[in-house]
Amino acid sequence: MLLAHLDAEIKSPALSTIDLQTWLPSIVGLFKERICSQQQQLYILMTAEIPQLTTNICALEQILTELLTNACKYTPAGKAIVVCAYATQNAIQISVSNSGVEISTEQQTRIFAPFYRIPNNDPWQMGGSGLGLALVQKLAQQLGALIQVESIAGQTTFTVVFPQTNKVSHSKNSERIRFLTC
Repeated sequence: MLLAHLDAEIKSPALSTIDLQTWLPSIVGLFKERICSQQQQLYILMTAEIPQLTTNICALEQILTELLTNACKYTPAGKAIVVCAYATQNAIQISVSNSGVEISTEQQTRIFAPFYRIPNNDPWQMGGSGLGLALVQKLAQQLGALIQVESIAGQTTFTVVFPQTNKVSHSKNSERIRFLTC
């Protein structure tokens, strides 16, 4: 029912302009207690110059909440979750990476399908309805963004790519690193 609703024609979502430098840490911070109780590590990496993003904040928050929930669920104790935000020349990208598990190439082609669940012998099969990533993909599409997955060397990264019509200039794009401490 939820996915059918997402496929239906809807009015344009309410758009707001957000500063990812302040907004993203506030969303990620909602996971601090869970991350600390599971003895995981969390890093937030952002380039110093990220243009403001005009989007539907509620939909973006749903996307990040689902990706962070999955990252917390599948990251073993002592391993890290990394949230990155950066601008390329043509896009703003937000990624959530977790270490400790890997999704096979075959599974990567299917994980966004509604109700698809990875077989039991895979560490990613720890419950769930198979709707979370399908919802993430639909929401990203509604925002005019793409969702991509890469999983190699024991690390899985989901990246949401927001194409930008205004070219992003890159001066000395230094990186800011924040570490969530428990």
